[in-house]
Amino acid sequence: AICRQKLRRFLSWPGARVHEERILAALPPTFLQERAPLLGRLGRHEEALRILYKDLGNLDLALEYCDTRYGHQQKQGPRSNACAYLPLVSVALQSDPENGVKSAIQVMAMRRSRIDKFAALQMLPGKVPVSEVARPFLIPAMVDNESKIRRLKVTAALLRAKYVSLKKALTEAQIQSQASLHAVPALRNLHLGDPIQSSKPINAKPAHSPNIFPDVMILKHYFLRHLVIQAKVTNDHQRPMANIAFVVAESSDEAIQPLLQVPIKTLPSSATGSAWCVLTAAPQRMDGTAVLTCEMRYTVLAVDNPASLHFVSTGRSFVEEIQDVEVHAAQFAY
Repeated sequence: AICRQKLRRFLSWPGARVHEERILAALPPTFLQERAPLLGRLGRHEEALRILYKDLGNLDLALEYCDTRYGHQQKQGPRSNACAYLPLVSVALQSDPENGVKSAIQVMAMRRSRIDKFAALQMLPGKVPVSEVARPFLIPAMVDNESKIRRLKVTAALLRAKYVSLKKALTEAQIQSQASLHAVPALRNLHLGDPIQSSKPINAKPAHSPNIFPDVMILKHYFLRHLVIQAKVTNDHQRPMANIAFVVAESSDEAIQPLLQVPIKTLPSSATGSAWCVLTAAPQRMDGTAVLTCEMRYTVLAVDNPASLHFVSTGRSFVEEIQDVEVHAAQFAY
């Protein structure tokens, strides 16, 4: 008995290298249980289950065979699409006309989370009353599905909450990375050094009266050969904004011209961030004072729930001219 048990264990091991047909031919007729794993290795699963269920009369051994096959399928992944338990349902229905339906329903009930429910129901004879299947299989299967749906809804809610949290953290990090003069990577790459001086903030007013315009404070930072204009933008509206840029549309003096812009990618409601505009300057060639024609460009995003930060890509874009900015050549001197 011990030797046969070891043989069955060896034959059931997926890594065993054996010649199945030769062993089947050599096995004594009484070694029925040993034949089952060999037939399974050849893909003859119904024959293997017929031995376990009909010849040996042991539903537990047949279920164990299906469980082993199911475990192997799970390891193989999507490549194995065949349901491991349907052959046992088929064998039970074919082998035992009296108790076959009962055994088939028992298999369906005991492995309802693994079996192909629709295919298994189709295999049952049409004369089987619904009441015979409902209590052991249909109702528990429906309850399992409802529980699965609830779990998926909870998981979806948790993932959404995590997404919102990460989105908020990312937005805050982006705003913080542009908060000060020396924090902005694009400005650091210019190697501007320390500013000669910085102006006091002035409130930027639009030339017209748009429906939506953020609160904007303008600061000028003077360097030897550059002027950096910082637009501190506060979104005092309910909707988030994106792609907020301070743009120098025109300069009255060729000695001071725009070089690059660093817009604010996203600005939630009630948040404050900085957009930057860098201009090259040649103070020695300036005619005293240069006048810059400036614009604020921004997009007001559509959003389902402003508090959720679940932004969508659509929105309304604005280009608003603001009051001119004056730059004096003397301000570039120490």
